[in-house]
Amino acid sequence: MNIKYKLCMVLIMLLLTKPVLSQVIDPFELDEIILSLPFSQSLGKSVIKVDKINMDDISPIIKQYISKSISKLPGVSVITSGPGIAKPSIRGLSFNRVVVYNQGVRLENQQWGEEHGIGITSSGIESVEVIKGPLYVLYGSDAMGGVIYAEPEKFKSMDGLDIDYTGIYNSNYNGLTNNLGINGKSGNFSFNLRAEMIDNDNFSSPDGEVENTWFEQNEIKAGIQYSGEKLNSELRLSIVESTLGLPHMDEDHDEHGDEDHDEHGDEDDDEHGDEDHDEHMDEEGIYQELKHTTITWKNTFDLGNNHLLNVTLGQQFNERMEFGEHGDEDHDEHRDEDHDEHGDEDDDEHGDEDHDEHMDEDHEEGEAELDMELLTNTLDINLILPQSEDFNLILGTSLLSQTNKNFGHEILIPDAEVNDFGLYALGEISFGNSSDAIIGLRYDKRSISSGIYSSDYSNFNGALGFKKEFTTSTLRFNLSSGYRSPNLVELYSDGAHHSTFMYKKGNPNLLAENSFQTDLSIQVNSEDSVLSFDLFLNDIRDYIYLQPTNTLIDGLRLHNFLQQDATLYGGEIHLNKNTSFDWLSYYTSIEYVFGETQDGMALPYISPLTFNQVFNISFSSNYSFEIDFVAKAKQNRTAMYEESTDGYSLLNLSGTWMTSFLGNDLNIFWSIDNVFDKEYFDHLSRLKTAGIHEMGRNISVGLKYNF
Repeated sequence: MNIKYKLCMVLIMLLLTKPVLSQVIDPFELDEIILSLPFSQSLGKSVIKVDKINMDDISPIIKQYISKSISKLPGVSVITSGPGIAKPSIRGLSFNRVVVYNQGVRLENQQWGEEHGIGITSSGIESVEVIKGPLYVLYGSDAMGGVIYAEPEKFKSMDGLDIDYTGIYNSNYNGLTNNLGINGKSGNFSFNLRAEMIDNDNFSSPDGEVENTWFEQNEIKAGIQYSGEKLNSELRLSIVESTLGLPHMDEDHDEHGDEDHDEHGDEDDDEHGDEDHDEHMDEEGIYQELKHTTITWKNTFDLGNNHLLNVTLGQQFNERMEFGEHGDEDHDEHRDEDHDEHGDEDDDEHGDEDHDEHMDEDHEEGEAELDMELLTNTLDINLILPQSEDFNLILGTSLLSQTNKNFGHEILIPDAEVNDFGLYALGEISFGNSSDAIIGLRYDKRSISSGIYSSDYSNFNGALGFKKEFTTSTLRFNLSSGYRSPNLVELYSDGAHHSTFMYKKGNPNLLAENSFQTDLSIQVNSEDSVLSFDLFLNDIRDYIYLQPTNTLIDGLRLHNFLQQDATLYGGEIHLNKNTSFDWLSYYTSIEYVFGETQDGMALPYISPLTFNQVFNISFSSNYSFEIDFVAKAKQNRTAMYEESTDGYSLLNLSGTWMTSFLGNDLNIFWSIDNVFDKEYFDHLSRLKTAGIHEMGRNISVGLKYNF
């Protein structure tokens, strides 16, 4: 049966369901405080629509990966390269158009890259808030598509010591996750410590095992807090080390269903007639080592009169190394040419001895082909000034200093420096008749320099929002502008990107992107349900995109960065509802995004029409069962370097059992994803280009024990 008919039938059945219970259900409490916005606003009272996930309220299996957790929200998708690599996409915008906040600072981990994940894990994360649409006023450049705000694990509020352990096994890729956390408090001081280890083998599609998709990750997080009458101070540290295989991407794959195509063997490379494949991969394949260290120190000063001063210092160090045979025997010559071409004078500052020392220390078994280090220092200051019961004001400034350095044989982007300055103000007004409004303004200046190239960008942008509460419904209307300067890859890249099978050539003459988005949200509450309609229109001026050419460089297709105006529009409908049975409730959502450039070319990474139906069954207060049905329509509107995909539907099952052991809480849980071992291509999967299907059936079991 055609998937569109299936969606229509399910929607008709839902509309015929009669509500009779008296309890409002929603995945989030409407009176819960929002942390990504100022003024201690609640979800229900906020002028800006915010979605929030409390990580303790979802299955530990789902929250293994933070991208998988937020993909349950309407309007949020993930761009994947297997289970270990996922990038969030909000209403068709992703990568540098979505800002991720972690530990109170903006995450800077070369997020432009398609071949590594979001860069943070759900370990030690209390909650995740998602704002769909430009929130430029508060978060500055790059917050064009939206904001993902990860709130770190809270410190204990009472004296004592808590210890918890979580272990999960995944059958499909023989994956094992171990997580141990310690939280303590004594007097005014609190601390937490958490460590996680993930070890995953290659995943399997219904076709069989997919080579070089293994994934390993080790993480440690630590924090200490002082809480006094006039000062609250938090010092946090996180270190994430990941090693992951990069499956071979075959640009010449034309047909998903090619029976002769076998991504697992070397023989098929010969069948394709592409001798360059062997030159770009050795027997072990290309793999990456990623390391990201974040140190933040946040201080909140109580100035009296409800006036608060927040000062946050942050430092992030990101290292990305790519290993594997790239087919360039004369590395030194290649490297010298790149440095000369970009006019890079930083070699003298580093010196050959520093390069050799760096390589010897970090790569005893072999040198990295691509090795980049990104050092970012940030300072964020804001002052919250409540003027009266009807008017609140926040003033703030943000500073960023960033340095990118190269140490590998190959250079994708040259050494470069980035400096940001931002100044903003946001006011909230209450009119006293269940109506509220916000108005904000921000100025940003960014300078980027690399050898002979330098670029400066500056912009004023603003936001205006209005919320009106009626007896059983809430109306929100927001207008907001956004701004994004080109990133280092778009401006200065000039090298092989083997993991994506591209040779990328930057354009130092690119202009900054500017967007204007209109959001309309209507939420209807009844005694037993919450129904929301969200619509948006986003016009982007000078949208930057990647254009393939017919030119080959070192066997890789040349891609240039170009820009033209673009438009995205769409929306989401979602319903949370109790039924006439005490043990049954359900959640329904449908979402659609349309995006194209001014000349009618489809934008990349646009998720197709998506329908999600979840049934929650509570047999008792200790045991629950969930049925999750996902259906996606065919996507045949594709960018020039994308392939169309057919529609598909999946069934997932999961359950949890709460009990006790030795007087302590024990949570046992399980899940079966892709119950019928469906063979399909997800449109936002980069592996579809290589003819690699998505993961087949995966059975997961785990437990969480509080000592």
